[in-house]
Amino acid sequence: MTSSATPPHPSWPVPPPPAPPEREPAEERAAVEFALRPPRGLTAVGRRFLQVWYRDAYVFRRLWKTNLLPPLIEPYLYLLALGLGVGFYISTIDGVDYLSFVAPGILVTTSILQATFECTYGSYFRMAFQSTFDAIVATPVNPEEVSLGEICWGATRSLINAGALTVTLVILGRVPLLWIPVILALQFVAGLHFGALSLLITSRVRQTEYFNFFLSGVVFPVQMLTGAFFPLSRIPDILQPVAWAVPLTSMIDLTRGIMLDRLDWTALPQLAYVLATTVLFAELALRSMRRRLIA
Repeated sequence: MTSSATPPHPSWPVPPPPAPPEREPAEERAAVEFALRPPRGLTAVGRRFLQVWYRDAYVFRRLWKTNLLPPLIEPYLYLLALGLGVGFYISTIDGVDYLSFVAPGILVTTSILQATFECTYGSYFRMAFQSTFDAIVATPVNPEEVSLGEICWGATRSLINAGALTVTLVILGRVPLLWIPVILALQFVAGLHFGALSLLITSRVRQTEYFNFFLSGVVFPVQMLTGAFFPLSRIPDILQPVAWAVPLTSMIDLTRGIMLDRLDWTALPQLAYVLATTVLFAELALRSMRRRLIA
């Protein structure tokens, strides 16, 4: 059976293929800008963030007496007032003496408070009053590297103060020597977490008075909700999911599990949750600080 369609004659002109639709100028410019757009967030960070960390460490070393000694007063007061004072009237709690129970909570809260204050008031002062950040981003260092350097320095402050407090707890026999590196590594992660969260808040505020909402409305209340000073079992059932949703609860529970040799299978999902939320807050903080510094 033959087809009824007549094949084209070789001499007949062949119509050209249809031309692709032309892009609008605005659409083409947007495509070019997207292709040339530099990376954002953690993907934009290079090794230069270490220079920002070194700059903060250098200033700390020059003023170490005023930077190190006063912040250590509060955790030692907690140890005396709670561990030795209140602990005198409490025989055991969760099967251990009260000092052994509360020591991990004091250690973790010391870590997060150091990172919080460093990445709120400290970072805001360097950004808004000293114009240190403006001077740094005028160099090849980008805003993301400035931000990560600040977060890492806040975590380093946490590690320094946690290390000093750990020495005292070792003397009191409340920290197993074998687990000291793991405990300090966990405090560094806690510092990264709250340093990133604090820098995210810093990128949004326009004056230091607004930090009162963050500190008095978030940081200080969650210490009472996350099992730092009393067992989570004493919290009403309706607040239990809220308490476990706060990453600080997992940080305290992991530290207490290490110090009391009570780690179980729940440690892995708790650690994964802490690391995931730390990366999330770091990504948000870096992107928000870019908008603040480049605007």
